[in-house]
Amino acid sequence: MSTTPLRADAQRNLERVLDAAAELFAERGCDVSVDEIARRAGVGHATVFRRFPTKDALISAVVSKQIRELTAFVEDALAEDDPGEAFRSFVWHAGEMHARDRGLHEGFTRCGGVSDVAEAKAELNGLIDQLVERAQAAGALRQDVSADDVSTLVGTAIRGAYGSSEPELWRRYVAVVLDGLAVSG
Repeated sequence: MSTTPLRADAQRNLERVLDAAAELFAERGCDVSVDEIARRAGVGHATVFRRFPTKDALISAVVSKQIRELTAFVEDALAEDDPGEAFRSFVWHAGEMHARDRGLHEGFTRCGGVSDVAEAKAELNGLIDQLVERAQAAGALRQDVSADDVSTLVGTAIRGAYGSSEPELWRRYVAVVLDGLAVSG
């Protein structure tokens, strides 16, 4: 996207498109059509493509925004006094994001190689590494796990509950993962 400031109406339209895309991706995954996104945003099809020449560019913009939100959460968690509680809070927050947003994992996977997304993910992963290391140093997290392990375990727990008739099943799975990651007394 261009770094030139947009006119106020163009900026509003951009935000409406991003919000509509995020909502639809969360509800139904990334396979929703650009026409559906434009309708929900209340703009024309051409307005979407003026800002995002491909659907993947739109998905990347939504994913980048989500990564920035998660990054801000991790930065706040790193400032918490209790590293173990900060880690658990992050896991629950990430779980909430994934549970309510069907398109998040798909978007991360689909756009992971896009430079903006890859850079944002690398920054986020570095912060998660710090969060994990702090929790380990405080004795709140097993020493034999990495940030990648945490991401894989929590993500698998959440995706394992997709399609369940029990909408909060993911919470039980994540609680079991957190119990398994805790240092045994």
